[in-house]
Amino acid sequence: MKTISTTTTLLIIFICTILTPGLAQSDSLATKTIIEPQNALSFVPQYAIANGIRIDYERRIKNGNTWIVVAPMLFIDNSNNSYYYNDGSYASYETMTGGGVNVYFKNIVYKSNKINWKSGLPRHSLYLSAGPSYQRFTLTNTEEVAVPFIDNGITYYQFDVQDVKKPINRYGAVADVGWQLAFDRFLLDLYLGVAFKYSTGEGGAIIRTPYSGWIDIDYSGILLDGGLRLGMFF
Repeated sequence: MKTISTTTTLLIIFICTILTPGLAQSDSLATKTIIEPQNALSFVPQYAIANGIRIDYERRIKNGNTWIVVAPMLFIDNSNNSYYYNDGSYASYETMTGGGVNVYFKNIVYKSNKINWKSGLPRHSLYLSAGPSYQRFTLTNTEEVAVPFIDNGITYYQFDVQDVKKPINRYGAVADVGWQLAFDRFLLDLYLGVAFKYSTGEGGAIIRTPYSGWIDIDYSGILLDGGLRLGMFF
């Protein structure tokens, strides 16, 4: 009996010796402070529909619930969406190039209690965002242009076929509500809101194109803003 008791005691001591470092490690992991990522980078795939690409960079402000978002974008379309000798409107073009930037302030108004273990980010959160936007486009098309010439002291006009460039400046503002899902450091963001666009042509005059739709680059007015973003935190 004494031998069995001694053996049992030694076995218990051996097991405790093995488990003690593991328990200490578990406690240290449980009490470890996880610093949430302060940056995020994502892209907005639906911009491809408008022959564009948009990248969003987010930066957390003072480790709080407010983020500043800077979203540059680029547009290129060489599909020759034009009518030969058009009337000079913005309805068609041979080539289109453009760029712009949106600047948002995003405020997290709700966070899930479920946290990603590695990143410390909530599994899902609700946010409100708003800010200004600016875009500039250049449309190029072949048009008949009246060119003056003088003959015997008299001014005449003849029509020449030329490449004509038309600038469009779009000023606006956007307000969205979004639902953000975080999978460790990867994010899926669904958002919906409203935007206001004010499009001007050369000389700063507002463009008034009949039957212009809200997805057209010369549209002025209120439109829906929505889509999804894919990216990651770092």
